[in-house]
This record gives sequence, C-alpha cells and structure tokens, in this order.
Amino acid sequence: MYKIGDFAKIVDIPVRTLRFYDTYGVLQPSEIDNFTGYRYYSDENIVECELIKLLKSLDFTLEEIILYKDCIDEEILEKKKREIEERMYLLKLKHKRIEIMQEQLRNKKETNQRRRTRNIY
Repeated sequence: MYKIGDFAKIVDIPVRTLRFYDTYGVLQPSEIDNFTGYRYYSDENIVECELIKLLKSLDFTLEEIILYKDCIDEEILEKKKREIEERMYLLKLKHKRIEIMQEQLRNKKETNQRRRTRNIY
C-alpha cells in the first residue's frame, strides 16, 4: 500500500488531483484510514490510474472515464474516434478560414502600399 504522496510520484499525478479524483469518483483509494483519514493506494490502483491517464490523453471527459473505465469496448472507442474526427474536420475548417483572412490582409496591405506609392509620384 502506498500513501497518497508516494502514489502521486509513482503515477506522476499531483496529490491535489488524486484527492479530486477520489471525491469525484474517478479513482478511489484501496483504503482510507478511519482514524487519520489517510488514503492508501495499491498496485491495482496504479493499473487503474494508468488507464485513466490513457483515456484522458484520448480526450475522454471525466464523466466518460467514470462511465467507461471498467467496461471499455470497441464501440466506445469507435464513438470517441468519430468525435475526434469531427473535431479535426472543424479545426481544418477554422484553419482554412484563418488562411483566407491572412490572404485578405496581405492583399489589403499590398493595395494600400500601391496607393501610397502612387500618391508619392
């Protein structure tokens, strides 16, 4: 069993986050000392924590992690994959809009530059 500070170092997650995860029901310690209130984590918690970190890196929300961490399957992963593809599509649209705006700004700047040059001569 690991005290919360030791466990935090092992899984590379801040103690504050582990306390939040416990309160929120994302990752609960294996034991809590009734007298001191200390949280104790096990090797099983390490495995669970690594899964949580992986799911977070794949943009699962905490709510989704709570719902799916014990029953992750192909359908859930496919759904998340589609969500990410949709976000990628929307980001590409935004990227294209920015490129268009940049081009418009360049054109405007060039037009203004030519006007100034004509006015000088």
